[in-house]
Amino acid sequence: GRQPDDGGPPLRFVTASLRVDFRKPTPLGPELVARGRIRELSGRKVVVEAWIEAEGQLTVRGEIIAVRMPENFASS
Repeated sequence: GRQPDDGGPPLRFVTASLRVDFRKPTPLGPELVARGRIRELSGRKVVVEAWIEAEGQLTVRGEIIAVRMPENFASS
């Protein structure tokens, strides 16, 4: 299959599942740091973990399960 950086059209994904855990209140004002990383890549499924930090404190953690759509899906 095509790789994300091979110069072809971008790969399209849909969200199959989204879980968000609010660990503590996220303050207004300070700079927020949002990070994420792929935890699992298998076939058409990708599991991404993501989190937000404010002033060095974890405030939000989430998990996204995304499924790659076929290349001909919804092309117009």
